[in-house]
This record gives sequence, structure tokens and C-alpha cells, in this order.
Amino acid sequence: MTQRVVAFADIPSLVGETVVGETFSLTREDQLAFEKATWVDRAYPDPDPPEFPEDVVEGFFLLSLLDALTRMALLFDPETCWALNYGLDRVRFVSELSMGDRIVPSFEILSVREKNEGYLVLKRCTLSKEGASRPGMVADWLAYISPRKQAGGADSEIADESQ
Repeated sequence: MTQRVVAFADIPSLVGETVVGETFSLTREDQLAFEKATWVDRAYPDPDPPEFPEDVVEGFFLLSLLDALTRMALLFDPETCWALNYGLDRVRFVSELSMGDRIVPSFEILSVREKNEGYLVLKRCTLSKEGASRPGMVADWLAYISPRKQAGGADSEIADESQ
């Protein structure tokens, strides 16, 4: 799977497109690293109750992967623009995803609206178990994409921090 790079001027033409990212699997080690980084291991120092399946991928872990998964599949060209997280409109954990499942990320561009100098892009992000009829997670995510100004412009410091 190759990363698609989209220039600022081409963003409006994305509406209706779906980009499929690279299939991946998660391990227990990945889950433990997430729990340590987000202090879950500190907030819940006692082991989970025995009835909670150890191999289930926690919802916030899946959600935390969206930024990297989206960027690996669809990159807004850093030469012509930069992106900021604008928030989530809707998140649903529809069916269980487990460690070792082959997970397919896909990103459908639902809308592109002009906002100030840039665009507000609404993506439907879906993580599905390979071959499953129902997705594991669906999230509608907004990003504000701003044009990159000439070198030394007011946005250069902010742009570097946002990437």
C-alpha cells in the first residue's frame, strides 16, 4: 500500500473518495505500551476481572491509532498545507477487534467545506477485521487544513508543531 499525497489545491476533489490503508495487526506488547503511555496501568493497577477477554483491543487504543493510520494512507502535502485535528463528531465501537486480527483501515472523505483560508475536511475512519461483515470501529473525524504560507510566514512555527 502506498501513501497518497494530496496538495492543498486538490483537497476539494477528494469528496466521495475512500482510501484504504495498510492492513495491520496489534500485539499484547502494543496494548501494554499504550496502557503505559496513557496511564491506564496506573489508573487500573489491579488486573481486569477474569471475565474480560485479555485479547480484546481497547476502544481508546484503536482511536489513538487514527492519526498515524490516516497519515500513512492519505497525507496532506506538507509543502502546500498543514493539518490540525478539529475534533470527532461521532465514534462507535461496533464489534470486537482482538489482538492478532488483521485490521483494515479505510478513510472516506465525506465533505470538504471552506473555512477561513483553508478547508474543514470530514473523514469517516473505519477499522475492520479483515473479511468481517461489520466494522470494529467507525469514527467521523474533522481536520482543518490550512495553506502553507511562504517561508518565514506566521504559520511556520505552528505548522512544524502540528505535523
